[in-house]
Amino acid sequence: MRYLLLLAELLLFSSVAFGVDKTASCELASQDIVSRSSSGLAQVSNLGEILITCRVPARPFPTTPGESRNGLKASTVTYKVSPDGGTERVPSEVHESGGGFGLDPEQEWVIFYVHIPLEPAESDAEARRYLAKLEKLAPQQFTEENRQRALAGIRDSVYQHRVGHFKVECHVLDGDRVVGIGVVELEVIFKGRFSDVGLPGAPPA
Repeated sequence: MRYLLLLAELLLFSSVAFGVDKTASCELASQDIVSRSSSGLAQVSNLGEILITCRVPARPFPTTPGESRNGLKASTVTYKVSPDGGTERVPSEVHESGGGFGLDPEQEWVIFYVHIPLEPAESDAEARRYLAKLEKLAPQQFTEENRQRALAGIRDSVYQHRVGHFKVECHVLDGDRVVGIGVVELEVIFKGRFSDVGLPGAPPA
């Protein structure tokens, strides 16, 4: 029994000393919220941005000459929530925007955009519909070779999110080390198609 008590004290001390508590405070940008569900869940457009800010306790400043500190980064693990409460992991992508210190010197933050892409078949269909509209504008410019090249480029640029209720698990990273984990829950609602809106500066007819 004495050994178990000593072990428990050692684990508690280690958790405090080495920062095992990795809770992060994460929130969705208010300007991206287009409405709320009847239960109060934040709703965003499937064609809009999903900007998230995560805050964690500030890391100590380097004290050794020549030692540097990496800026914080982020990764996500996203789950689609079914009406019965079940979850299914779905792909998500992080596009980082920046980070630093806020008004509170005890905290650091990282801000990033999240993309919850369509299923590959849906993304391909959106790219083909958009390309078809571009071809109507200038059919003489599209040989089979540059059509395939254009299709590949458009497919990579389909920014439309999949629709549904999601839990986005946000991992704040110091290099490869996770220093904080937080969750943002949201609903993506349908507001249109990429193939109808198109790329900035080049809307289809």
